[in-house]
Amino acid sequence: MTARVGDQLEGPAGPTHSAAVHLLWVLDPADEFFVAEGIGVPVGQRSLVLGLVFTNLGTTTYLAPPDVGLVLLDADGNRHGRAVATLTAYPRFRHGAVEPGESVAGHSYFVLPRAAALHEVVWTATGSEDEPALAWRP
Repeated sequence: MTARVGDQLEGPAGPTHSAAVHLLWVLDPADEFFVAEGIGVPVGQRSLVLGLVFTNLGTTTYLAPPDVGLVLLDADGNRHGRAVATLTAYPRFRHGAVEPGESVAGHSYFVLPRAAALHEVVWTATGSEDEPALAWRP
């Protein structure tokens, strides 16, 4: 499934779960927020922040962090995983399980080469390329 940033998609979240993921927005670049937190952005790179809401549509507890399988694809087909950072202005997803019917909101951070064009945001339950994916285009 592919949608536009701002849309909610529903799909599988592993063999026993279903989820709705709403990609609210993409802030690109977000360098000023990283610098304000004292986190440097490497030369030739840029930072991005994504805002999401994850809803467990299944009947069992979802134990993985909601953004564990979130990656960015650039126009050359390169995959970029999440960056390890914490921004006060844009807090990460909380730690802990997501119960059936529960929704949680949070942010994910990425660092891409400054020249790379963002082509797609992709979510799978674990980040595996072999899983069904939800995808958004800017």
